[in-house]
Amino acid sequence: MTIRIAAVDTGAWTVTLEGRVDLPAARALEDALNELCDAGRSRIVVDLTHVPYMASAGLKALLSGLRRARLLAGDVRLSGLTDRVGEVFEMSGFDQVFVIHPDAASAVASYTFNKP
Repeated sequence: MTIRIAAVDTGAWTVTLEGRVDLPAARALEDALNELCDAGRSRIVVDLTHVPYMASAGLKALLSGLRRARLLAGDVRLSGLTDRVGEVFEMSGFDQVFVIHPDAASAVASYTFNKP
């Protein structure tokens, strides 16, 4: 799996994932989210457009990141869930936990705040 992190001019950060989110990839994802939160960057969009598979470890990593971001008055919003990954979120109830957008641009736009 590949992880790309980028700043967005609104003060949000995008985390773009490419590939399967299995156990080793989930650890890398959790590390990336922790690093952003440790740096005070708690307004995060995780783009899952190119993720064909999400293991339960990936769900745990996202939930851990969400909790940390919310402790910092931020959020983790998701975008671009494929049909298969979307089913995993629905079956686990995570579609009720996360704010999910069709694409990264709309997820970024959903943060209605000024730059810090």
